[in-house]
This record gives sequence, C-alpha cells and structure tokens, in this order.
Amino acid sequence: MIVARNICRASMALCFALLLVLATQVNTKANAAQGRQAKFASLASKSGGHLNLDAALYNEITMAPRNYSVTTLMTALASQFGCEPCQKFQPEYEALARGWAKKRDNSHFFATLDFTKGKEIFKQMSLQHAPALLYFPPTTGPRASSDPSPITYDFNRAGFEAEDLAAWLTKDQDFPIEYVKPFAWWTFLTFATGICSAGALVVFVAPKMGGLISGTKLVWELVTLGTVIVMCSGYMWNHIRGAPYNGIGSGGRIEYFAGGFQNQFVAETHIVSSIYALLAFSMIALIIFVPNQRDPVRQRAGVYVWSVVFLGTFSLLFAIFRTKNPSYPFRLFL
Repeated sequence: MIVARNICRASMALCFALLLVLATQVNTKANAAQGRQAKFASLASKSGGHLNLDAALYNEITMAPRNYSVTTLMTALASQFGCEPCQKFQPEYEALARGWAKKRDNSHFFATLDFTKGKEIFKQMSLQHAPALLYFPPTTGPRASSDPSPITYDFNRAGFEAEDLAAWLTKDQDFPIEYVKPFAWWTFLTFATGICSAGALVVFVAPKMGGLISGTKLVWELVTLGTVIVMCSGYMWNHIRGAPYNGIGSGGRIEYFAGGFQNQFVAETHIVSSIYALLAFSMIALIIFVPNQRDPVRQRAGVYVWSVVFLGTFSLLFAIFRTKNPSYPFRLFL
C-alpha cells in the first residue's frame, strides 16, 4: 500500500510538473508573440504603416503563434524585371497601409517583400510571378483562425485598387478595414475645366451651331454610331461588374484579354471598341466615300484599300475571340 501510495504521489507530481512546463511554454510563446507584435508596431510607426521586409523579417512576422494578422505583398519593383503590375499596385498598397496606420491598431500589419531582398522566400514558395499578395490570419486571440496557412489574393478577380483590397479583406476575411481614397485634385481640375469649356460652348458657340445641328444628320449619326460601338464593346458590363483594367498572366506578364466569354478587362473594351470603330468607318468608306470618287483610278484604289482594311480588321477580331476561347470556330486570315 505504501509503495502504491508513493507511486501515485510521484505520478501526480510528474503530471503537475509537466503541466507547469507546458503552461510555461505557452506563456513564453504568448510573450514572444506579443514581443514580435510590439516590434513590428514600432517599425510600422516609423515607416508610415508600411513594412519593407527582408527574408529574416518575413520569417519572423509570419511565424506562429501570431496574435495579429498580416498581408505580405510579394513584388519585384526593380527596373530590370519590368513588372508593370508591381509598379501599378505598389502605391495603392502603401496608401492603404498609411490609412490603416492612422488608427494605431496593431492587430494587422501591411508588409512588402521585394524579390531582390527575399529570393530564397520566392524560391521556397515556388513563386514564378509577381505581384502576389498573401494574407496570414492570426493564430491566437479573438480573430484566431484554425488554419494558419496564408490566403492568396486574386488580382485578376478582385482588382488592383486599394479599395478592392480593402473590400476583399472586409468581406472575405472578416477583417473590417475602411479606405477613403484621397481627393483627386487633378481629376477635379480636369472636370472643372471641362464644365467651364462646356459652358463656354453653350454660351458662345451653340447659338451659331443650332442651324447646323438641326439641318444635318451627320452629327446625330456619329453620336449614335459611337454610342452603339462603345456599348457593344462591353462598357456597361465593366461598369456594373467593376472589372479591373488588365490582368496578370504567367511569368507576371500583363494580359489585356481575359479568358472565356464571361470575363473581360477594361483594356479589352478599349481595344475591341477601336476595332469596331475601324470596321464601321471602313464600311462607311466603301458605301459613301468610294462611290463619290469621280476618278475611276482613285475609286478602284479606294475599293482595294478599304476592302483590305475591312477584311484584315475582321480577321484580327476573330483572332482576338480565339484567344479568349480556343474553341471559337471562325477565322479569316489570321
């Protein structure tokens, strides 16, 4: 009995010691996480809310446990890489970081790791393109996530604007963040200049143009044709869906045409509308301008030139449709 009692006491003492060691380790890790949070909060306050990382700082800020979340932008800003999306998104990202820094909330950090400072991290993560944005959720605290692995931000789907990232964090990651875009003084001045110019046209030019507008169909034909071209090119789709201007392909290349017939970029609308405009003008030239030529040689040359323009442009349009969907069945020359 005495031996059994001693064994029981020894077991209880051992369990207590193990629990004490475990509690000490948990407390140590919690203190370490708080220490890292304080460190990065200090660095963020000195850099305007945006952290420029190297490989060591990246490993440290993404280390678990984390009582904070962090978005890390993997980019390549050096001129030799020619990464236009990186150059485009960087100021938007830093603007969002500055806006967040004004709240002095250390529950989230905005960081950037450039390829020149973290080649081993890019290689470790098998990143073949830039930019790439990773969201690391907290592993402890009220916002703790059961899955500590990073979540990738889809630029092609969400967009390259600061408000796009803020909306994604708020909606998809349940992390409320507000972003107020700085007042666009240049846009305001341009708009004000346009209003003044329009007012001057109404006051000084419109009375003299009234007879021309009411007496000819040309102005209304051009306005109507331009509206049809713009709308058929997908302007309303872009406006309703909030499509990004362009996308990123393999190797970080900028893409102007989105794959599939259910997606498109704003740049695609501009290109296709220009093609439609050229097609319309070439058809008008063949119907109106060429027949009015009195010189047979010029008339024949006009038929050849505008026919080539029309057919070549149509061939280019078919080729663009095939880039969006390889199963598109039609082609002309290209």
